[in-house]
Amino acid sequence: MKIESKLVMTLFCILFWYGNAVAQTPKVEQEMDNKRQHIVEVATLVGKGDLHHLKPVLVTGLNDGMTVNELKEVMVHTYAYCGFPRALRGLQTLVEVLDERKKEGIEDNWGREASPITDTRSKYERGRDILAEISGVPADAPKAGYAVLAPEIEVFLKEHLFADLFERDVLTYQERELATVAVIASLGKGVEPMLRSHMNIAMNIGVTSDELRNLFAVVQRNIGRSEADAGRLVLNDLLHSKGLAVYSDAPSQILDDGVKVQKVAFHNRFLIDIAGDLYLPKDYDETKKYAAIIVGHPFGGVKEQTSGLHARRLAELGYVTLAFDASYYGESGGYPRRIESPEVRVEDFSAAVDFLSNHSAVDADKIGVIGICGGGCYSVSATQIDHRIKALATISMYDMGRARRQGVGDSQTYEQRMAILDAIGVQRTAEYSGTARKDIRALPEKVDASTPKFAIDFLDYYDNPERGQHPNSTGYYSYTSLAPMMNFFPFAQIETISPRPVLFIVGENAVSAYFSEDAYAKAAEPKELFVVPGATHVDLYDQPEYLQITLPKLDAFFKQYLK
Repeated sequence: MKIESKLVMTLFCILFWYGNAVAQTPKVEQEMDNKRQHIVEVATLVGKGDLHHLKPVLVTGLNDGMTVNELKEVMVHTYAYCGFPRALRGLQTLVEVLDERKKEGIEDNWGREASPITDTRSKYERGRDILAEISGVPADAPKAGYAVLAPEIEVFLKEHLFADLFERDVLTYQERELATVAVIASLGKGVEPMLRSHMNIAMNIGVTSDELRNLFAVVQRNIGRSEADAGRLVLNDLLHSKGLAVYSDAPSQILDDGVKVQKVAFHNRFLIDIAGDLYLPKDYDETKKYAAIIVGHPFGGVKEQTSGLHARRLAELGYVTLAFDASYYGESGGYPRRIESPEVRVEDFSAAVDFLSNHSAVDADKIGVIGICGGGCYSVSATQIDHRIKALATISMYDMGRARRQGVGDSQTYEQRMAILDAIGVQRTAEYSGTARKDIRALPEKVDASTPKFAIDFLDYYDNPERGQHPNSTGYYSYTSLAPMMNFFPFAQIETISPRPVLFIVGENAVSAYFSEDAYAKAAEPKELFVVPGATHVDLYDQPEYLQITLPKLDAFFKQYLK
């Protein structure tokens, strides 16, 4: 492919946009409301004893409308699990925050005090009945071993924890259990039975599994990955025991074409929660098993865009389909946000196969994959090592590794690549020492006369509310992600996909066409390169005149090989 020198430099600037890169604070998309988010953050930081990070969290909580008494109550509650020293240090930090704000002229809302206790029964009886209510375990159930050994501690638990603390209505039972799970998770290993018990109580009184999943995203950010992963293992085991490990309890929505779509969640082997939309055919029969197709979105995209469109259209043709958000993007988990990790992106496809292989509607021997744009190269890599994928198709595939190493059209020199890697090293050193993270955008920040048409095509999709614009798809990702992307060679063993079939669909005028041509040349039979006349890279995402060509081709391909 020949590109004029001026265009080469323009492409380089677009796809490796340095300018004034945006340093953003990643935000975990989460199901909890702001108040519960603050409660969990305060509980984890008090449990860890991290007063340095607790202080700004308390400020944010007050600014977001939490009362002084609510924040105080969270820390009083945590002492029962992490002890007086850390709870008192947390309370002292709140005193410092309030004093500083008062000097600045800020009058914080103290909120209401706990209601007086009018129940005349003994504290033991009240605590016993509260525990029975929230746990669902009858008060006369056999006592645990520790209570038999030390009956006095069982009395202390019921009189103090479940009466003195839980009776205080400044926080609801749900809020107290979220704080409890958060602080126990922050303690690390050795408390798994207690963690499971309190997560079970939390779900029994209405805390959702999504809230618990997102609680561990907060734990990961504030405490550490190992503590969060340990908690996720306990949660997964608990959900499995309740029959909720694989299937979401979200209701199905029936679309205009009769296709049903359901929100689902599953985890990959890194215990990152993946969010997906599962599409079921119009006349879905629960007694049947269907061929299934996983659709991976482009680099920087989300499931609500072209991958969701293809999943829906293929469901109309009788397949069970799944469009999902890659780790670190959209509604899926993973922190920090907008990290591009080729290994994790590849793993996400296998995790989707895990999910569908265990779904009652799916024939596990008839699972295919479609990868679109950047999702195409990740799907190729996944299919090489996951033999459960029986057929692979790509649309407008983009080799993210080669594009980052060599630029579009192989326009980037070796020296330029080495300079970028030098700069990444400097940035990593700076970020480790506390400098704000540097994010870059894969799309141009502005358009002028020198902007090539293919870049305008991308903008017309991603920034156009009539096409693909979505709030979860910003195009930004971490600058330091460029290094592992350069180290990604998705076609290194593409021939090992054979004898499973590969279909490469590409637009005749796509700037990315040479990626599919290269992959096709290296792949073994059965393989096909299907060129759509007149189409550009982005045309194949959603344009009706081209979908009329590509969808029948995909249907024929999967009907042939998923049988």
